[in-house]
Amino acid sequence: MTLEDMERPDEAIPSSSAESLSSPGNAEQAIDESSDVDGDFADLQKMLSQRRRAAKDSPEARLLKALPCIKKFSPLVRPLTISDLKSAIALENAAFPNPDHRASPEKLEYRLSVCPELSLGVFVTLVPEQAKALGIATLETANPVESGRVDGAVSVLLAHIVSTRCRGATITDDDMDYPKEWRDRSQRSGQPLGHYEAGKTVGVHSLAVLPLLQRCGMGQLIMRSFLDQMGGCGLVDKVALICQEHLVAYYQRLGFQHLGESKAQFGGGGWHDMVYDLSRHRKPSI
Repeated sequence: MTLEDMERPDEAIPSSSAESLSSPGNAEQAIDESSDVDGDFADLQKMLSQRRRAAKDSPEARLLKALPCIKKFSPLVRPLTISDLKSAIALENAAFPNPDHRASPEKLEYRLSVCPELSLGVFVTLVPEQAKALGIATLETANPVESGRVDGAVSVLLAHIVSTRCRGATITDDDMDYPKEWRDRSQRSGQPLGHYEAGKTVGVHSLAVLPLLQRCGMGQLIMRSFLDQMGGCGLVDKVALICQEHLVAYYQRLGFQHLGESKAQFGGGGWHDMVYDLSRHRKPSI
């Protein structure tokens, strides 16, 4: 039975099988063939039903259901800039119910000013009038796609990663902090806190996804893109992050190695160190 037959169940049993059933001289043969066909048909119908259910519950299907105002998901993935600060703050507040686990507006401003190249955002173009009822936390802070556009379309932040370079191979509380006088460039060098320009490990301080789009594959999309970006630049060796215990397996599936409990006490502690080796992203030199 072909895939075409599977898609047309009313035509799945050939007419020859029905004719055999009506012929007494071929009763034994007819019964055997009917049983085989019925069994094959049931198995194929079950497989087709499973495929349909899987398609309906796929990450892309869930995403399109969450964003019914778009017909096809065509995201723009790019580094964040300081012009995205308001959206980054709105996303951080929406994604982390526990305020202690959020990056503060001051930290986000610092990181997007000092090392914006170590950040990444997933954006999608939406028309505010069509999307206003969806409860998208970053819609009001979104920047226009282009000035004077009739429909007022904006570029909406759906997920982001914000990072700095670390002094060691794992993230510490000093890495997650920031120098309060950072706007004074003369005070930046030699600071024991925040971004360390010579560091060979990138520390991810925030991976945030809009609650509306969680379980839609957005986290994997942005993390894999970020790992490709960091591996391609050739300037750093590792990507590190800290996560709660229930997320250890999630990051392991993305290729991170679990190094055990972290010494970082940010937000009350209870974190685990995860490290990704970027050497797998590098092409061997010829």
